Order: sequence, then structure tokens, then C-alpha cells
Amino acid sequence: MIVFVSGTEHTYANKALLDPTLPVRVALATYPELVPARAIPRATYVFTDMDRLSLAHLQVAAYLYRRLRRAGLRVLNDPARVATRFGLLRRLYLAGINGFNAYRVEERVRPERWPVFLRTEGTHLGPVTPLIHDWDLLQRSIDDCIAKGLPMAALLIVEFAGEPYRPGLYRKFSSFRMGSAGFAHTCVDDSEWIAKTGRSDITPPELYDEEQCVVRDDPYGPVVAPAFEIAGLEYGRADFSLIGGKVQIYEINSNPEIVFADDHPSAVRQQTYRIFREHYLDALAEIDTPGDTAPVPVA
Repeated sequence: MIVFVSGTEHTYANKALLDPTLPVRVALATYPELVPARAIPRATYVFTDMDRLSLAHLQVAAYLYRRLRRAGLRVLNDPARVATRFGLLRRLYLAGINGFNAYRVEERVRPERWPVFLRTEGTHLGPVTPLIHDWDLLQRSIDDCIAKGLPMAALLIVEFAGEPYRPGLYRKFSSFRMGSAGFAHTCVDDSEWIAKTGRSDITPPELYDEEQCVVRDDPYGPVVAPAFEIAGLEYGRADFSLIGGKVQIYEINSNPEIVFADDHPSAVRQQTYRIFREHYLDALAEIDTPGDTAPVPVA
């Protein structure tokens, strides 16, 4: 059995895995449920939502991780080793993987490149400002965000790194890591640089063919793999795009929503969904703890 552990409000991300017809048995749990438990089922535990936990709760989760490991259980994602969004972006820049940098507003550092935008730690809502092209406007935007109640400690300045994949079309790629396995996810195409949810009406047929090759062969996986090591994550999904043909990584989500969709106007995309599902379930089987799920003392 495999148990995905998340914050109370984010169990929805893995509900698709509760399907009893899947070849691997999956259960969901929350940190508040597991922390006081004195015994839990024998299983592989996947810790998620690290970026959404407060520092105090992150420390509690890290202690829980160690209790489970001492009990002989397999656990993915050590909360004590996971980088923040800012920490990951800064380290990717310093490692030469990304060509763009990020700064904490608290640093009061002038960006090296323009434009920039503001976003926050601990959320997945995307940028909180449009693109900002100069220092004075950046300061006013920071003041506006703080006036609205966004804590300065959570505000990040991120240098913009994006370019159209095709005229009028931005494409976001994604790659998963699960244990030792890496595999690609489907792409998101949008007319805006913030390619978050995407639009199905702007993708030409040949790009669905290209996407299927990406999901089948994961050509960018070897380039993205070091980012998971830098992030301290054994499970998650990295979102990235190509700038001048080079991978640029925007974030790694430790609790990506899993959707095994099969409905789409494009028959090619439908097949691509099935390829992703197969890869995900194969990787899930590799981290499974099979057999007896009898309770294991973890006090």
C-alpha cells in the first residue's frame, strides 16, 4: 500500500488514486491524523505539501518522517531537506540550470534583469502582479501587495523568463519524479505567458503529436532530474519551459493534482493521457510496499 500524506485541505490532489481498479492500493492521510498516531499501517508514505506548511508544522512533519523511518517504513520527501520556492529558484540559478534569478523582497536587492513579477511562497496561485519593468514600479507594487495583506516575508521577486513556443502560444512542460523513476506529464498551452490551466482551442494538431513524443520519451527528463536533487524531493512535478531551446524550471510541486483524464477533442491527446497514466502507475508500483498492512508502532 502507498499512503499520500498532505495538509487537511489538499487531499483532493490524489483522490483519483483511490480507484479500487488500480493495480496499486492507495490511501490518503493528513499530517494532523498521523502526528498523534501510535501505530499506522505498514505502507510506503509519500509526504507532500511541504511548501504549504508553516515552518512550525514543517518541523513537526520532519519529526514524523523520522519516526516512520525508525519504524522501518519507506517514506518519500524529507520535510527537513526540502527547499523553499525561493531557495530552489536561487539554487537553480547558482547551479547554472536557470538563467533567471529570484529574490526575497526582504533582501531589498535590485534585480539584475527586467522585467520581473511578484509571487508568494506557500501558494500555487501564480504571480500576484503583471510584469514590472522598473525599480520604482516594483516598489509601488510591493507596497500595494503589503497593503492588501500579503506578508513581506512571503513575497518573492522573480525575473521573467519566457518566450512563445509558437507565435501566440506559450507551452509549459512538466516532469515527474517518483522514487528513482522520472517521466513526463502532458503540456499546458496558453496564449498568455502565465500558462497555468491552458486553452485547448489554440493547439495545432502537430503540437499534440509533438507532445505525445515528449510524454512517451521524456527527452527533458535528464536535464530536469538534478533539480529534484537540489529541491530535496523524491516525489513531485517540475514545471518548466524552453527559452532559447534550454530548459528553465519555474517550480516543483510536491503535491500535484493527479487527473487520469481520457476526454479531449484530440484523439492524439487522449492517447497521450493513457501513456502518462501507464507511466505514473508503473512508477507507483515501484515504490509500493506490498503485502501485509498490519499496524506498525511508530510512537
